[in-house]
Amino acid sequence: MGGTDVLSSGLRYRRARRLRTARRGVVAVVGTLLALLVFFALFGIFLTQYVPLWMTDNESQFTSQTSTSFAQFKSYVDSQYLIGGPATYGTPFTISSQGVPLLAQPTQGTLVFLPTTCPGGFYAKGGSGATAANYGQPVVPGFCVFENITLSTGPGGSGQYSQHLPSGVLEMQLPNRYFSSQTFYFEDDGVIQSQGGAQQIMAVPPPFNVTTVGQNTSVTTSLLQLYGNASTIIGQGSEQVFSHFRYSQTVVSNGRVSKSGIQPLNVTFEIGTQNPCAWQRQLWSQMNVSGLPYVLNPTKGVSSYNWTNPVTRAVTVPVANTACTSSSGATTIIAVNMNAVDYATVFYAGVQLVLGVGGT
Repeated sequence: MGGTDVLSSGLRYRRARRLRTARRGVVAVVGTLLALLVFFALFGIFLTQYVPLWMTDNESQFTSQTSTSFAQFKSYVDSQYLIGGPATYGTPFTISSQGVPLLAQPTQGTLVFLPTTCPGGFYAKGGSGATAANYGQPVVPGFCVFENITLSTGPGGSGQYSQHLPSGVLEMQLPNRYFSSQTFYFEDDGVIQSQGGAQQIMAVPPPFNVTTVGQNTSVTTSLLQLYGNASTIIGQGSEQVFSHFRYSQTVVSNGRVSKSGIQPLNVTFEIGTQNPCAWQRQLWSQMNVSGLPYVLNPTKGVSSYNWTNPVTRAVTVPVANTACTSSSGATTIIAVNMNAVDYATVFYAGVQLVLGVGGT
């Protein structure tokens, strides 16, 4: 009987030992699961909160870098046609944002150059298909950016001087996923920043200035032609955009000398653009500080300005800066007529653009 008691107690001991070991195993599994739950909770917070903030900062920096590149590019081009050189400038453009390692890909931008192409050209007075309503407008307005300047008195008191040419557009599209999407345009020596529709500003204005000092009114503007091969670049890192200076000319007029003295001239600045909101606001802002009053139907010799097309006499923009009309992809013409101008300076230049290293 004593042997039986020893055997029974040994069995009970081994059974209790197994139970204690099983409890420790369950505790280890539960602890591991709780640790994993805590890890995934923290990782989820990181993905939903910290990564968007990180990428928002990256894309904001990407937008700022693009704005700086466009401003620098404009500065280089202005220097080229104002002082006649250097012959070539290279401007670096960052074409992708930073990413979040292993978690978020960089945001890739699209750098596009559309050269001076206006399909079908422009309707000319007396030409085929030209009417009073379409004179000076592109034949195919699907995409055409152009500029026009008219001086009623040319250099040296000569007859009317006019330049009418298609321009080109350097464009950068930023399809940001966290920060607001942006598109930058460089056209007619101005940098436009757009968030779509009527959300447009002139980030770096063109050299269009109207000043009145005493009884004298001066107008300064430019006609910049961009040409080259149409190009598109999508990728990461940075890309060089080269501007090759080709020609420039400065046109100056201070009216016409007559028996009664110097007669002032009339100046018409006209632009065809797909970004009318930016141009409208910029031109209104400039004219509001010019000292010239707005007159609906000015007569020759009256120191004033209006916004009517010089041919059709139709108002091209609202007479008050209260609304912007989106062109929905078509070309919008904005014409500013300035009367009784004493001094006018026009910079007329051409620059060839090449995207990427090795362009000539």
